[in-house]
Amino acid sequence: MEYTPGYPVNKRLSGKYNGTFAAVTLKERLPKVLTQIIDCLHSYNTTLVEKHGKEGTEALKASIAILSELKYRMQTNKEMQHISTGPDIKEWNGVFEDYKSKLGHEPHWFEVSWLFFECYMYRKVIEIIRTESLLSQYDPFKDQKEESLTKSMSQMENVAIQLMKQGSKVDQEIFNKYLMLSLWGNKADLSMAATMDSYEMTHEPEQESSLQKYILADDSESVWILLTNEREENREIAIVLDNSGFELFSDLMFAEWLLTSGLADHISLYCKTYPWFISDATRRDIDWTLEQFTSSSIKVLADFGNQLSKRLAEGKMSIKEHHFWTTSYEYSAMKTVSPDLYSSLSTAKLAVFKGDLNYRKLVADRNWVYTERFATALQSFRPTNVLALRTLKADLVVGLPEDAASRAASCDPDWMIKGMFGVLQLAVAI
Repeated sequence: MEYTPGYPVNKRLSGKYNGTFAAVTLKERLPKVLTQIIDCLHSYNTTLVEKHGKEGTEALKASIAILSELKYRMQTNKEMQHISTGPDIKEWNGVFEDYKSKLGHEPHWFEVSWLFFECYMYRKVIEIIRTESLLSQYDPFKDQKEESLTKSMSQMENVAIQLMKQGSKVDQEIFNKYLMLSLWGNKADLSMAATMDSYEMTHEPEQESSLQKYILADDSESVWILLTNEREENREIAIVLDNSGFELFSDLMFAEWLLTSGLADHISLYCKTYPWFISDATRRDIDWTLEQFTSSSIKVLADFGNQLSKRLAEGKMSIKEHHFWTTSYEYSAMKTVSPDLYSSLSTAKLAVFKGDLNYRKLVADRNWVYTERFATALQSFRPTNVLALRTLKADLVVGLPEDAASRAASCDPDWMIKGMFGVLQLAVAI
């Protein structure tokens, strides 16, 4: 099969197609996420009562009631309610109006695309919680993210020691080690681990050579040639982050090596403005991670944290937020919807997009034929050279060699959703 069965070919993925992972997400995975968020709020009650007394309990009750209603409306395919607060109201309600025009009525959960309903749920959760003033800074995923990083400290120590022995010289073998670390770091995704019992979060660094067979499309050679082209004066690199925790560590390791080696003279890290998809990195997550590193008793991590802090202070590395990342738009719409962000990415020599959701937005969340060119699937989105580093956790992919899908399927029938396989795909600037 050259494309994912269950969805119409070249159409957007949707929960209305039974037997697909989009349907599983809408019927099972997202209700489970909402239940976990409600449980987190219940657990937060003691803390809030200590600070605010009865007023804190009432705020929690109000949020829990509305979240429970959101879960009910999702599971019973009710009408979706508009986003009513935040700087991104115009963007969200513009999509609602598009659906209303197309359908003749306000959209229901099973009528819209997977990309829209999943992004909408996470955005609505934040709106519901932060409507209560006592919860205006509350992150329902904070404890999970922090626990994930804490549990990864020993693994991060081992990785840092191994890689830092390699040095900073401009060497393709060393470059590939950091690139692969960033790729496979994407397995560390709490939105999958929290909703799929069989999902494995990480791999051991010594497995790197054996993991090569699980890379279905590999443009690493072309990326190396691009970055080492001495005729190119621009050496700014943008990294559009995905998960916090171990993946953020892997991305920061890659970023620091690019600066130390001289292949980059500035790194822009793009993160989310809201808590998103459980483990996606926000500015607060990055700041907290650096604090954990700099205060760590593990010398190699403390040194790494101090070096990153120095990079930020010197302006060699910057952290950038934009609300476009927490909309449901595919990236081909960025130039029209958020031209400032498109322009910002355009200043970089290379824009690295991490993870599954970024990939889905890059290729418009459509059921492309697996062998369709990555550059074609990007449509009009080409602010600069675009690199996708993704482990597969959704049932769509492009840019595969002819036999790659069949080889992967023979290895595991669920090859597209377990994070077992990865792609490194480059589309050069037009």
